Amino acid sequence: MYLALIADVIDSKIVQERFDLQKQLEKTLQKINELFKGCLASAFTLTLGDEFQALLKVDAPIFQIIDTLRSELKPTQLRFGIGLGEIVTDIDPLQSIGADGPVYWNARAAINLVHQKNDYGNTQIYFLSGNDSQDSLVNALIASGEAIRSGWRESQEEILLNLLKRSVYSENFSQQDLAQSLGLNPSALSKRLKSSSIRVYLRGRAEALACIQSLEKGEDYERID
Repeated sequence: MYLALIADVIDSKIVQERFDLQKQLEKTLQKINELFKGCLASAFTLTLGDEFQALLKVDAPIFQIIDTLRSELKPTQLRFGIGLGEIVTDIDPLQSIGADGPVYWNARAAINLVHQKNDYGNTQIYFLSGNDSQDSLVNALIASGEAIRSGWRESQEEILLNLLKRSVYSENFSQQDLAQSLGLNPSALSKRLKSSSIRVYLRGRAEALACIQSLEKGEDYERID
């Protein structure tokens, strides 16, 4: 069992400098492949001018990878389809082209659903495994996080960007380290943390990932303590 991630650029046809966008995508994917090489079964690869994909091990921090991609490519907007399933062909670790199987079929169906069901443009991630009840739970958690994120001002998004730069992706982060990194006093940071609901966002992402991983093991989902 693997995770497949398919992503594309939203409204890429209206991007003026398409060549520059493609070069930025290539550079970013090289960086992501290096940062997360330990959890990639097949590296992130551009498949079309504005679309790319990868095959990941099920224990990959999929939402941290997605948020890192978003931060590296900002302000370019992306949509993502995540699939869980098997591969029926050989896997090329160097590029995600040519492999096939239910994991890619699910990821493709998921990204197509983003086009149809995106909560008025707020939700740009969808997950499919073929288990309807579990998929509904995962997608509810994803959509809740997307709703939180859609309301962030730049100063609130800066919290997540700072955590990502330090490879932190958990609600149990050090406020002291974050305050020092952002140059904020404890009171100002507390206000920003409260208004951003960043801990709730990260908790939801962790729960969604735990649910996905329980599907791979064939276990019933249990909440994270």
